[in-house]
Amino acid sequence: MAPWTPHLPPNFALSSRSAHHSQFSAVKTQWQNPNDILSILMLIGGDIVQRAVAQLTGSGPFFLAPVAFSFGWVAYSINAVLSSVGTGRLMPDIDCPSLVINAKNGYVRQNQSWALGRLLRDHRVGLVDHEKGLTVSLYHTSSKQTGKPDHDWVYYSGISVIILQLGIAAIPGAVYGDWVILLLTVTGTWLALAGSALPQWHAEKWAARPLASPEPKREVVSLTRGNGSKDVIVIVSDGVGLRLEDLAAARDVHSQFTTFITCILATLWIAHLLTVAGLQSHAWYSFAVGALGMAQNVIAAGARRSPGALGFHLERLQPTSVIHEDKVFPTLQRLEDVEAGAGLSLIPVFFPGGLREDEESWMQQAKTRLHALQKMSNFQTEQPAEEETSAVGLSKADGVSSVVVENSGKSGISPQLDASGTDPLFASTTIPAKRASL
Repeated sequence: MAPWTPHLPPNFALSSRSAHHSQFSAVKTQWQNPNDILSILMLIGGDIVQRAVAQLTGSGPFFLAPVAFSFGWVAYSINAVLSSVGTGRLMPDIDCPSLVINAKNGYVRQNQSWALGRLLRDHRVGLVDHEKGLTVSLYHTSSKQTGKPDHDWVYYSGISVIILQLGIAAIPGAVYGDWVILLLTVTGTWLALAGSALPQWHAEKWAARPLASPEPKREVVSLTRGNGSKDVIVIVSDGVGLRLEDLAAARDVHSQFTTFITCILATLWIAHLLTVAGLQSHAWYSFAVGALGMAQNVIAAGARRSPGALGFHLERLQPTSVIHEDKVFPTLQRLEDVEAGAGLSLIPVFFPGGLREDEESWMQQAKTRLHALQKMSNFQTEQPAEEETSAVGLSKADGVSSVVVENSGKSGISPQLDASGTDPLFASTTIPAKRASL
């Protein structure tokens, strides 16, 4: 019996070859002019754009942030409308969970500030990375305005990419007479700069009261990831800069103007997307413009930056700027000798389970010293400015029988005990007069 063979229509082989040819033609056309994929790419990467703007907001004049036009701006514009109508916030959630501790009262606050989180994330002590123990870096806030970032390579990369994008978009116009790509790029760049220049970006990022108002005050705060972290940043602000505790609270800044503008920008971005989807030729140039902008957005969103570029103008606290010990508790002891109250405020963070007997004894002595210094500071503020010498007596309940304050303006504040002996904790610490107000 002869084997059975299917009877195919005479035009089956021809139609099969035609289908394969049509499929390959579609793929070839897509690679020649990828206009379909462009409309899809315009809908991804909105979170990257948001982080890039958060990094660079307030860097340029009139609140402009040099964030290049990229694929993610359409998705971001829709999310911005949702946020402005709902929570009213433009800034993203922090990506570096941390704690802010007040050295004066020991209050521990969960940090909600994007700027403070990035300050801790990008902080580098030096060339040596200690694998064990605790490292404390001490800084003093400079007189330069907090919230006014320095220009760094990330800032200038944004400007350079925008210029390069315009140059690429002009090629099809100069060579083929097709100026649509340049028109789309200019429009997209204008929309991106307008979206990043909303005043709420800067107001929300730096929502804090100045330390100089209504009268100069002193603030000492510590910034750390918490128990188990290897690094702590201690920032001393003597009547300059912003209240970092306010900043850590991430106060809400609502604006009806922002809601109105974000709705308009989202509408314009959707119109821009429809125009991009209608490109019939030279789509590779538009793809190159968008890809270049996305690369800049990714770099701006994730790059490590100096404190000055982030908007914090800090100077090393001299003579002791870095403290490190292979054990945590000795590090906190040395920190307390340098800045009274800072070491004590960190003990509950790094030792939530309690201390040994000798450590507990040291902590009680350090608290007694801090209490004495606070009383002397309060006494100084009550005396006339021209008084040269002042003295205040403390009761036995405070753990100190007598304290003498020399306020000559030439020497620091040096607490002393009576003839019964000198406590090493008192003798080892000299606090400059300008840092005496805790």
